[in-house]
Amino acid sequence: MIFLFVAFVLLVVVSVGAMIWGSETQRQDALVINLAGRQRMLAQQMTRLALEADSRKSAVDAALLEAEAVFDRTLYALREGGAAPYPPDASVTLQRPTDPRILSALDQVAQTWSDFRTQLYKLQWASRSNPIFWLTRQTFEDEAATLVEAADAVVRLLEADATAKINRLRAMQMSFLVGALVLLGVGAWVTHRSALTPLKDLSAAVDRLGGNDLESPIQVTGPREIRSLSESFDAMRKNLAASRLELLDLTTTLEARVAQRTRELNALSEVSHEISSQLDVSHVLTSVTEKARTLLDAESARLCLLEDEDQYLTLKASCGAQTGETVERRSAINRASAVLASQRALVCSRAGCVGGCGLLDEAHAASHVVAPLRIGDEVIGALCVSSSQPNHFSAEAADVATKLANTAAVALQNAQLFAQAEKIATLEERNRIAADMHDGLGQMLSYLGLVTDQTVDLLAASEDAKALANLERMRRTINQATHQVRASIQQLMDGAPRERKLRDRLQETVREIEGKYQAKIDWQAEEGVLTAAIPRAVTEQILNVTREMLENACRHAAAQFICVRFGRENGHGFVRIEDDGRGFDPAVQPAGHFGLRVMTARAAHIGGKLLIESAPGAGTSVTLLFPHGEGRS
Repeated sequence: MIFLFVAFVLLVVVSVGAMIWGSETQRQDALVINLAGRQRMLAQQMTRLALEADSRKSAVDAALLEAEAVFDRTLYALREGGAAPYPPDASVTLQRPTDPRILSALDQVAQTWSDFRTQLYKLQWASRSNPIFWLTRQTFEDEAATLVEAADAVVRLLEADATAKINRLRAMQMSFLVGALVLLGVGAWVTHRSALTPLKDLSAAVDRLGGNDLESPIQVTGPREIRSLSESFDAMRKNLAASRLELLDLTTTLEARVAQRTRELNALSEVSHEISSQLDVSHVLTSVTEKARTLLDAESARLCLLEDEDQYLTLKASCGAQTGETVERRSAINRASAVLASQRALVCSRAGCVGGCGLLDEAHAASHVVAPLRIGDEVIGALCVSSSQPNHFSAEAADVATKLANTAAVALQNAQLFAQAEKIATLEERNRIAADMHDGLGQMLSYLGLVTDQTVDLLAASEDAKALANLERMRRTINQATHQVRASIQQLMDGAPRERKLRDRLQETVREIEGKYQAKIDWQAEEGVLTAAIPRAVTEQILNVTREMLENACRHAAAQFICVRFGRENGHGFVRIEDDGRGFDPAVQPAGHFGLRVMTARAAHIGGKLLIESAPGAGTSVTLLFPHGEGRS
């Protein structure tokens, strides 16, 4: 087949080359014939010019000279090869002819051309009044006719030579055609014998294979490709036969395997539900190890978590049989370890083969399953279940361990988040109680201390009436403190706070501070806005910030006029307190005073912010901005 292909390619290449050569030869022959024909025309032109009247002698002589030069150069190129003039103002290169007949005819033209030029010169110099002129003219005309005939003879020979070349080219093309047909016939025969027949045999073998005949071997002779394809089909036949035997074996045990798998999945579901319902971290760790050992019928189970920037696996829980040897509590691990990089559990027969159960003792390293505790792309630890029996765990055990580890990772994260949430909730409650004590009891006790000092001074000055008035104010303040303590205790015990109207509570707080400090406070509330009830927790924070701002204005600012405005602007609710007191620098926080810090924290707790504008001697403006929804205060 390769030989036939090469032969066909060579035949095509030679045929194309012959066509190119023939075309070039025809072009060259046409050029030569054209130049030879032009020689006949030049001879006729020179004869006509030589016989013209004397009145145009100078122009005729110039044309004759040009025609003679062209004829002479062209004749030389036709005989010897070389450059020949080719109008307009160009030249072509000719090859020296090899045909003796053409060379002889060109020699004849050269000889005739020599005689023609001799008679031409005689005619040019002869006088028309001389009787010899007419005899010379007759001789010139005879030589001219001879030159034309000689040029015609060359043209005919050249045409005959070109025709012979074309005939040879046609014969070559016919030979190529016959050769191509022969090669195609031979190729068809070889293809049928070496490819089609083996393919037919292979097709029959494949049909037998499709008919479930897995016993008859597939062996087809032929080219290497056909043999390779036959071997591939035979290998597939053997694999199908082995798979059929395996399927038959699986069919006999399918019911038992399905039942076993169903039991495992049910148990896994129950275990996952039980683990996920736990929120205590230690209980989750213990439960996971116990359930993993029971579910996979193992002898021991260990659960480790990554610590110290994920460089160590630390043992957090274990259960099952122990060997009496001291169990390592910590094992260094590489982040590229197979267990940490794997998406599923790995089954292994030695502790070091996966790098994930370095805490196993030798007795349980014979067979174990290691599953990464994975949450998305993050690995937080590993669950290892082991047995002292080699090859104790199957691929199904790895799947169960993977599902159990994934469930355990989520449950462990939930438990950790719950523990963090409880801790945060406890801290928030402690901060709230501290802020309430600062804003309520702290302010009242500070006020009581101030009034007590005043009362002592009044008693020392024997101003008993004023002292009694101060004692009455102290009694009212103590009653208010008692009321606030009881309200705080009730709030701590009340798990579902009631909703209160913020506008009414704010007005009550303003009047309370106004009576407490005998201050002049202007209360302004926008009509028709922020009148709906809001949750009590939000209301309490706003009230506490407002009370703290009013206490500061009355006690520390020495203000003569205080204005409280309540309303809404730019999509936020606001409480703004302005006074004409001494003012202060907001960037300076006095040591031991936490009022501004507590108010800022309260504002942030409800999603708002505190804006303070003040300067020494310029009064103070404090604005509490807080978000609210449509229809909320």
